Amino acid sequence: MTALEASLQLAFPPLSQTVHEPFELRLFTDRGARPVQVRPALVPAWTWEHPLEAYAKWLDGALLQQAPGHRRIRLYCTRAAAEKTRLTVMGGTAIDLGRRQEVLIETLVWVRATTKRLRYCYDQPEARIFEHSRFFDAQGRETELPHYDPESATFTHAAAVTGALVVEYTPEFTLYEITYDSGFSQTTPEIWRDMRLAWLAGSIHDAAVPPVRIIAVGPTSADQLTFSRDFWPARADTATGFKASDIVPFSKEGSSYRYKPSGDSSCWDRCKQRIQPDSSLLSEREMTAIRNCVQTAQNPRFQYVEESRVTRLERIFAPDNPQLYIDVARTVEMVLKLKRADDNPCEAQSGCCPELTLRFAGSS
Repeated sequence: MTALEASLQLAFPPLSQTVHEPFELRLFTDRGARPVQVRPALVPAWTWEHPLEAYAKWLDGALLQQAPGHRRIRLYCTRAAAEKTRLTVMGGTAIDLGRRQEVLIETLVWVRATTKRLRYCYDQPEARIFEHSRFFDAQGRETELPHYDPESATFTHAAAVTGALVVEYTPEFTLYEITYDSGFSQTTPEIWRDMRLAWLAGSIHDAAVPPVRIIAVGPTSADQLTFSRDFWPARADTATGFKASDIVPFSKEGSSYRYKPSGDSSCWDRCKQRIQPDSSLLSEREMTAIRNCVQTAQNPRFQYVEESRVTRLERIFAPDNPQLYIDVARTVEMVLKLKRADDNPCEAQSGCCPELTLRFAGSS
């Protein structure tokens, strides 16, 4: 061996036996979730026959965000790793709400194994056996349960066994509140158009809505999580019913609306006459009032109102003195008619008996 070869000594460090610490984003049903609030809009009808492009004329009023959505997620990791973790939210922002704790129930299964570790094995969690099966060794003999070591967060048996434990422990996690938008900034103009058309046609969930994506990067680990965007309302409203064919007599004109009377004394025309009878160019506020008027007409309130009554005069004498009496007008028949309880100018059928006649006992 030459002197050069003797001087070359390569040292390879042994493989690390350290278990990689958990670093995991998880979505839970924590309180505080709210959908993206969008401005309600009205379309004449939802139909199966018409293509989505039939709703293109109302695109300007579709999916107008009024308030962002909120959702909470958890990052399971050590406290030291959480302090050095950064979150990236595509289409939103994240707020650190601090460290929290919550009871978690986990199932550990042994199949000819000796050791099982808790999923979130950091911070030396205290674990309690909630339920367990019988345990058997390789020879089929029943044996005792595995022993728990809190320092390594592992349940260990001296020999290879088969069985299962359901354990309960309380890991610590970091809670984040995610604020997200409607997805406009995360998609292409074509997909954004499809989202608005689907919303106008009856359901935003019929479109390819981009999910909210969160990426967490820690000192030595990373994880990502996605969840779907929620919207309220999840669709546009209609004033004329699912299969109606009436056309709403207005069109968008800049920041205003140009009203075009239908000429058949429709509910739209009557509501427009009531809100703004003098001009065909309507403001956003006037158009909203007309829409509300038409919508109210689709769900009218009714009440029975007395139309007439028939009375009969009866004289009632005192039981101990026939000279004392009182004349009473006794009702023997009453007619009630069903009438609208609101002042909406549109007519609507009640779907019930238009008139009731009440006859009282003793009447002929």
